[in-house]
Amino acid sequence: MITMSNDCVPVPNRLRELLLRWEAQGRQPQGGMGWNRSAWLACLPEHQGLLEELPDRIDRNHVTERGRRAGEGHGEAVRAFVTAMVWGYGPVGYGAFRTARVLCENVDAPRILRDVALKTRRDGGAEAFGWLKQHRLRHLGVSFATKYLYFCSGAEASPALVLDRRVQRWLWRHADLHVSLNWNVDDYRRYLCLVTKWAGELDLRPDEVEYLMFSDDGSQQLAAEEGLVESDEVAVLDALDEAAAAFAALPGDIDVNDLEDFGRGVRQLRRIVLARGCTRRDAPE
Repeated sequence: MITMSNDCVPVPNRLRELLLRWEAQGRQPQGGMGWNRSAWLACLPEHQGLLEELPDRIDRNHVTERGRRAGEGHGEAVRAFVTAMVWGYGPVGYGAFRTARVLCENVDAPRILRDVALKTRRDGGAEAFGWLKQHRLRHLGVSFATKYLYFCSGAEASPALVLDRRVQRWLWRHADLHVSLNWNVDDYRRYLCLVTKWAGELDLRPDEVEYLMFSDDGSQQLAAEEGLVESDEVAVLDALDEAAAAFAALPGDIDVNDLEDFGRGVRQLRRIVLARGCTRRDAPE
């Protein structure tokens, strides 16, 4: 995979635009996430007490309070993990099942979750990510593992940040940066260093930069709202973005010409999809 120095990746213009919009709105924090309490109670009845005390809409601050206690013991680590997964999956129906599967099919899950929480606070996000790669929990991928690490991190060391599909696609679209979701430690470290660098230039915390990227509705969603493309066309555009990111993240070295050719093909396909929307919009009633 092709890599580049973080010094070569300037703050994207899109990020500056998002910051200006966020400041105009009074820097409102991310709102609470709704979730299906009954589904979680059905899949994780042993955590009834925890699930019943969680608010109907759970926000980052609430999960952070749990994450701070994750290193205090196995039970606290599991409760912090469940809380982070409730927030991460939100209203997605299969979230409870997937969380229960991680806990049920990994007998060492409580110990691993506690140990990686301690490592996150002591050694930072990149080191914790690398450690968790060596002590993998079955059925727990990078997207949700980094959500847990994020809530376990503290001011004592460099941060852990969420790296999920949405952030990955944002980086590809707006920074021409390709990072893998396949437990690539170098990619995760590079992502953390770059976001920390951008945060310093913008006078923000690194997690605020991650939030701005995550919360960006994106040009495709805006196009849908303005009637330029239909929802099924948005799905095609999203799939093209995923294909480009997946190609760039293939293991091994990728020839720069192949990467450029693939990107050129994706851009051409995007133009075709967007042209369909323009044709439909301009058609006589």
